[in-house]
Amino acid sequence: MDRIAEVEIRKGDKLLYFKVPQDIRIKKGDFVIIEFTQGTIDYGRIYRFVETKGIFPHTISGKISRKLTDRDIAVIHENLAKKKEAFDICVEKIKFHNLPMKLIDVEYSFDRTKITFYYWAEGRVDFRKLVRDLAKIFNCRIEMKQIGLRDEAKIKGGYGICGRPLCCHNFLKKFDSITMRMVKNQKLPLDLNKITGLCGRLLCCLKYEEEFYKKEKVEKK
Repeated sequence: MDRIAEVEIRKGDKLLYFKVPQDIRIKKGDFVIIEFTQGTIDYGRIYRFVETKGIFPHTISGKISRKLTDRDIAVIHENLAKKKEAFDICVEKIKFHNLPMKLIDVEYSFDRTKITFYYWAEGRVDFRKLVRDLAKIFNCRIEMKQIGLRDEAKIKGGYGICGRPLCCHNFLKKFDSITMRMVKNQKLPLDLNKITGLCGRLLCCLKYEEEFYKKEKVEKK
């Protein structure tokens, strides 16, 4: 029986699956070093474990190497310190090439063999020249990842109108579809300042109470 872990790598990324060697003792919530099948070494947090027999219906991205050590944490802090410089350089190059995109965040892989640039744009962007420039400067693999406005809030975090940290930054792993029908069902004022989040989209928490309001509506008929 293979032991598989679902791992959160970045706030804006989907969860990925990694094999867990039998001799590694880790638990849910632990931070671990992971090795992708193509060789990149990174780190992430264990979201949950999946016990499987036979064929696994999802793609295995690699394996878990070990639990995070104090030395690993020091390396991560070094990488975080390099983020601002990489961010500023990329913004400068985006302006130079006059590209219609907004840079949101930058992440180094643990081993610094890859840098991921997260950006928002209304449509497709031809950033081939940008990538070539960045690859020459940083001498590593460059990945450009387009994200949505809700993903920006998920990555950066903040506080909602309830005064609490944003749900998407804290625990939401995927975004549900939120519609104006939910606003009407819950008899909320059609005031965008009260029904939209920091991302400018309808509040995710409208989904939490939708079933209750639908049930109440049926029972009163």
